[in-house]
This record gives sequence, structure tokens and C-alpha cells, in this order.
Amino acid sequence: MGAKRKRSYGAKVQRPEPVRPATGETFLIVVEGKATEPAYLGRIRAKLGIKAISVEIVHGNHTDPVGIVKEAIVLRDKQTAKAEKSAIAEPFDRTWVVFDREKQNHPRRDQMPRALQLAETNAIAVALSIPTFEFWLLLHYEFTTKAFDGCEAAKKALKKFIRQYEKGDLPLDELILKVTDAITHAGRCRKHWEEVGGDRNPSTDVDLLILALNDAAHADNRFP
Repeated sequence: MGAKRKRSYGAKVQRPEPVRPATGETFLIVVEGKATEPAYLGRIRAKLGIKAISVEIVHGNHTDPVGIVKEAIVLRDKQTAKAEKSAIAEPFDRTWVVFDREKQNHPRRDQMPRALQLAETNAIAVALSIPTFEFWLLLHYEFTTKAFDGCEAAKKALKKFIRQYEKGDLPLDELILKVTDAITHAGRCRKHWEEVGGDRNPSTDVDLLILALNDAAHADNRFP
């Protein structure tokens, strides 16, 4: 009897990764800043191909964290009540607030625990940046855990990469190309503070908001 032949199965078949379906969720995002945050998040929304009616970005009328959270609650509940009376309107599925903690001795540091508790009690997600939103922008270019003494210090570091940086005047197309780097850097930063403790200066949770928006978008438009 001849030797047993080895079967040849050929090249291993590469099965495609299953594609997550778009959640299709609607968002209310209440931001502290008048220019930078709305401009940046608006560009994110456009890149993801999400209609403005599905992701509403609102500049809050308050500058303190507690006031911003309260405003988000009012706007969300108002939309819910409107949806109950109209077949056209829809309630927001998710509500976020975006604000900063500022520098070490800034008055809002004492307000932060109350704001975070109020947000948690009312199912409001918080994209908190310490000390400022500019740190999130900086993470598009580099990873760092070096502390910043307030907004001006973070802006100075950012200007190494965006020399003409001014509030609301952003190289949005350039930033969009670097979003995945920023998400990676923010996650590394969060892990760093989980391991070493401390006051999380610097850190940001804006990446969690971007990831939530990413999941709501059609697969063809998502960040990789």
C-alpha cells in the first residue's frame, strides 16, 4: 500500500472581521467653549457623515460645570417632552457635556465633584479635560503626561504644532487625519493615571465622546 498522501488545503482563508452596525443614536452635546469645541466637533460630525439633526452641538449659556450640566438636563428633557407630542421630533438617545477643570487653584475645581455627581445621577456623560480642551488637541500630535499649569500652558505646548493657533481657527482637516492618534494617546494617558494615581493632570475623556459618535456612524465613514 502506497504512502498516505498529505492533503493540500492551500492558503489559509482570511475571514473578514464582522462590521459593527451603526447605532444610529442621536446626541445632544452641550459644550463650554464658544468657538473651538463647536468647530472641532462639527467637523467630526461632518467627517462621520452624521446629520446635524442627529448630533446637536450647543454652546451653553453657563461657564461653570454645574450650570452646564443643568442646562444639558433642561435641553434634553425639553426635547423628550417635544417628542411625546410630535411624531416628527425624536428624543436624544445620549447627552454629553464637554468642559474643562482648568488650573490647580481655579474656582471650578471645587465645583467639579458636584457637577460630576449631578451628571451621573441624570445619566449625562462627561467629556472632561484637565486642565483644558487644548490638551485633547495636543494629543493629536504627541503623547505626554507632563502637567500643565492651566489653559495658557497647554496652548503654548499646542502652538509648537499649530503656530497660528487661536480659538476657533483650527487646521480642522489636519486634525481629522490625526484623530486615531489622539484617541490612542488619550487612552494611554488614562491608563497611566489609573496605574499611578494623582489628580489626572493632564488627561481628557473627549476620546470617549469621539468613539461614541464613531459607533453611531455608518461603517464606511468611521475612523479606523
